[in-house]
Amino acid sequence: MIKGSEIDVFADRLDAYSPDLARWPADRAGEAQALLARSAEARALQSESQRFARLLASAAEAPAPNGFAFRVVGEIAARREDRWFRLFGSPGRFGLASAGLCAAAVVIGVSLGLATSPTGAGYDPGDAIDVAFNDVDL
Repeated sequence: MIKGSEIDVFADRLDAYSPDLARWPADRAGEAQALLARSAEARALQSESQRFARLLASAAEAPAPNGFAFRVVGEIAARREDRWFRLFGSPGRFGLASAGLCAAAVVIGVSLGLATSPTGAGYDPGDAIDVAFNDVDL
């Protein structure tokens, strides 16, 4: 009886090495041949893998139209420039939205800083200002 784990390992090795057993390491190719001799499921997996490899090989041989790569790269560059313009350069759809988000973040940060600042006896805000702006050690 063939264990399910043997079939799983065989399927993983088909993906890793190819369905052509000549391309496998010698010791693993011998194990695979023994499994193929006794398992119809393994033979079906190998047959499916061979059909897929042929399909990939035929797709790789299809010629690309003249200048196709240049058109693809040009389109990517144009879309990238357009995206940056829409986000930051235009006062339309997103330009002002990003400025508004930055302004809101500043307001929230200042509000939180003021709301959570230590107060009480002996607290001198001048010390905090010296540390923050003048790089003075206390």
